[in-house]
Amino acid sequence: MRRIRLRAMLGALLLALFALVGAAPGAAAAARTAPSTTLPFEYHADMAVDSVHQRLYIADIVTGSVVVTDFDGRIIRTLTGLPGAADLVLSPDARTLYVALSRGDAIAAVNTATYRTTARYATGAGTAPLRMALVGGTLWFSYGDQWESNLGSLTLGTRPRVKLAHLPEGTWPGPPMLLSAPSAPGLLIAADQHSTAGTVTVYDVTSGTPVVRTTQNNPGGISAVRDLALSPDGRTLFAVSGAPYHHLAFRLSDLSVEHVYPTGTYPVAAAVAPDGTVAAGIDNSYGPDVYLFASGADAPSQVVDLDPGTALYLRPHGLAWSPDGSRLFALTGQYGVALSLHVIHH
Repeated sequence: MRRIRLRAMLGALLLALFALVGAAPGAAAAARTAPSTTLPFEYHADMAVDSVHQRLYIADIVTGSVVVTDFDGRIIRTLTGLPGAADLVLSPDARTLYVALSRGDAIAAVNTATYRTTARYATGAGTAPLRMALVGGTLWFSYGDQWESNLGSLTLGTRPRVKLAHLPEGTWPGPPMLLSAPSAPGLLIAADQHSTAGTVTVYDVTSGTPVVRTTQNNPGGISAVRDLALSPDGRTLFAVSGAPYHHLAFRLSDLSVEHVYPTGTYPVAAAVAPDGTVAAGIDNSYGPDVYLFASGADAPSQVVDLDPGTALYLRPHGLAWSPDGSRLFALTGQYGVALSLHVIHH
């Protein structure tokens, strides 16, 4: 009888240990999974979250389409005819979705109530706009090829105007990733996603011309940047690259390292919830993909395995929070396999 009880206790202990396999040191909860939806394409370039209409927009640069889902991951519609749909930016009132058309040399404006394209702003032959960020009433975009890439701007309003080549030629080795937020007014953050230099630059664009406020090559040892995120107060920047094997938080003021979040090999994504919870994602085919940290914590409060037992991996730039922080959206995939959208309730 005693042997049976001992075996039962040992079995329960082993099950508990197995549940924690793959969690980072100090993890407070076992790895869990999240429900998913299969999407009609294999790649993605960006996600935008619409709190007004409770919609998620996912752009695919290959098929030139944008999938629209609700906050539970159910597909509502697929918008087509958007060649090279790359970055997505919502207007502050969520009435307009701007889509960078990297194969259409334009930026499209889509009405989020009717899903109709209401305008296309030409950016010039061969510009191929790739990344965008909205600062005040100006939509900034990166464009071009290799060392001929640059920053452009689309001034919105009753008389929209496109202006190209804000920077000296050769400033960036390819169109940089861009980020902005109302909590960091007047600032445009750009990051090198094409070379090992891993340059991160913070521009002041209040004058309409980018002025460098601070810049660093390889801050914290990062190289080609795969994702950017800002804290809710706009003071902390997350710049993610495949190495080093942890997620770094930087002071936006001088790009010095503020905190190190222990995760794992090949960081690919980061997103910060309104309450400061940090979602840190890694490229891990087998095992946990996403680590959730309280702001400034040294260990995750939750670890999530998005596709248990499969070779699917979290997509670069593949995490986004709902505006109320109740849901975390995550994209996984693999070459030749349709993407999956996961909704993690927080």
